[in-house]
Amino acid sequence: MKTLFTMLVTLAVCGPALADCQVAAIEKSLAAPLDGLKKVERPVTDIQSTEGGVWRIYRKKDGRLATLVRLDGGESGMNERRLSVVSPDAYGISVTRVDYLRHAFIDDGGPNGTAKRSTEYFYFCSGKLYAPPEMYATATMDGSYAKAGADAQRAMLMDKDVAELTKALKR
Repeated sequence: MKTLFTMLVTLAVCGPALADCQVAAIEKSLAAPLDGLKKVERPVTDIQSTEGGVWRIYRKKDGRLATLVRLDGGESGMNERRLSVVSPDAYGISVTRVDYLRHAFIDDGGPNGTAKRSTEYFYFCSGKLYAPPEMYATATMDGSYAKAGADAQRAMLMDKDVAELTKALKR
């Protein structure tokens, strides 16, 4: 009975604060297909690989930014960052690394494919990285998660190539 009481008190105290962040809506937006959205591409100017990169800008029918994707290709794999917007106060960023089975540009190397794909997800509410209270977290919410989230936010919101597209988003 004491445990039940403690859980109810915790939910009453923490519930409203946790509910303010639209994590479910952000996660849905990050997973949503991009079909049907207007897409424009532009080259990445701060090239981080010999193959270069591209920005893919997806807008809703009313012209608002829906999703922004940055792809950086390479011989051994690629990096993808995806920013998906629920509102100016709520958005998410996924950071994906894809490693190939072999180097991409060796013709006699045989068929190629994906050997490994790993993704980190970051949820931003009112411009701040969301993390549940430590006692409820199941993922490691150490300083490395916060640093990776801040790096992802800076890369997707403040890059000179796209800063004008993201200026309405809270930081």
